[in-house]
Amino acid sequence: MVFAQALINPNSPAGICIEIGARGEFSAVLSPHVISEILELPQKVPAKYLLTDDKVATFLAEFVPTCLLLDQVPRVFEHPIDPDDSAYVDLAIAADASIIVSRDKHLLGLTHLQKPWSADFRRRFPQMKVLRIEEFLELLRAP
Repeated sequence: MVFAQALINPNSPAGICIEIGARGEFSAVLSPHVISEILELPQKVPAKYLLTDDKVATFLAEFVPTCLLLDQVPRVFEHPIDPDDSAYVDLAIAADASIIVSRDKHLLGLTHLQKPWSADFRRRFPQMKVLRIEEFLELLRAP
């Protein structure tokens, strides 16, 4: 969702976040799985947003060289609500990241105390935060 929003509107919080990452102000981490999901965006996003294969290819050509690319990401976590989100947690763990930036409600729910299904994640990865884009941008702007 973050990549789709950044591609649709580079001036959105998602677009600003991607731009800041491309400048090297934080380390963005990708895997072949994430890249393949980005490549599928033109087929998943409604046509009214004019997200084309060429636009995605240009984005990836510019963004991927600024990122850490992990070719091998071991499976270590199974998301209890949305197994498709497990790949993002696995990538963060493999990269020894402390933050996952997302708009996905199931990823965001992993650090919420009110969500009983998130207890295993919080116990196993207490250092890991899952933040909305706006929260991450605030953290970057903090002194």
